[in-house]
Amino acid sequence: MKKIAVFLLIIFVALVAAEETERIDRVKIPQEIIKQLDIEVKEVKKRDMTIVKKYPAIVKDDLTLSEAIYSPVSGLVKRLFVKEGDKVKKGQKLALVYSPQVIQVLSNLYLSKVNFENAKKVYEREKQLYENQVIPYTRYFNAMVEYENAKGEVKALEKTLKSFGEIENELIVLRAGINGYIAEQGVILGDSVDLSKQIFKIHSHEQLWTVAFVPVEDLQLFEVGNNVKIISSIGETTGTVDFISHNLDEDTRRNPVRIISDNRKDVLKPNMFVDVVISKRIPTNLYIPVSAVAYQDDKTLSFLFENGEFYPVEVKVGKRYGEYYQVLEGLKEGQKVVVDGTVHLKAKFFGEAEE
Repeated sequence: MKKIAVFLLIIFVALVAAEETERIDRVKIPQEIIKQLDIEVKEVKKRDMTIVKKYPAIVKDDLTLSEAIYSPVSGLVKRLFVKEGDKVKKGQKLALVYSPQVIQVLSNLYLSKVNFENAKKVYEREKQLYENQVIPYTRYFNAMVEYENAKGEVKALEKTLKSFGEIENELIVLRAGINGYIAEQGVILGDSVDLSKQIFKIHSHEQLWTVAFVPVEDLQLFEVGNNVKIISSIGETTGTVDFISHNLDEDTRRNPVRIISDNRKDVLKPNMFVDVVISKRIPTNLYIPVSAVAYQDDKTLSFLFENGEFYPVEVKVGKRYGEYYQVLEGLKEGQKVVVDGTVHLKAKFFGEAEE
């Protein structure tokens, strides 16, 4: 069939070339040749379209909902309450850490409180004696200074102890700050720990990132705040576009689009391959199929059919939505435009054919 169509095209072009030496504006083509060349015509009309597109994507952990657990001071792991893979809730106890530094601060705090109580008693006695004019001001002032220093030392040590976090029976208590699961466990019982050694890493799976890989020409369908559907092998959920990358992915040569994904149904897993489906309602306007657009030199053209004749017109198209271009200039509603077979008409009018 393809050979027949090419043969007919050659005969058609040869006949026209023999009949005319000048470029023509319009041409009539016999109906049987139109049929053989699969030339199809459709009416230009306004459309209220909804574009539905599907894109490959991968699920990742939401880094804003991840937590690394460290010991605030150096010490030894005395007890572990969870292990890698366990689900945890916010506030749940994870581990106990013994630290000589904490013990030292607790000891100093105990002594400081004793000194403070003694200094307070002396100060209160000296104050009363001074008010009764029994002792000089210098003696009262010295007692007051000792009292204030003792009070300040207690407050400083309490602040230092508070910086270690929760203390239970002289041990540091480490708790989960978010709901999630233990993604990584970096210690075993008895390990030494400090601020440089991660004990646990927690990920929350109630919300994940889904990164869709979108062809550059389809980016116009996406805006921050768009709602999309996410389909995995075990279910469906929804998400909201929150970031459109400015760079192409090096492997796919597509544009990454990050989606905040609702995973309360637990249908997504990190590193899972999924599909992202976007449904975009397009404003009512004139649209023509992409196949109705041809290019000649620096001109954008369409071929119209009117009163049994075909002729080219220059058009200006706007955004592409799926398989349609928005028409900005050159076509009017009700006109009939060629949507299939433009290659043959281009050959007729310009003496060349697109491959």
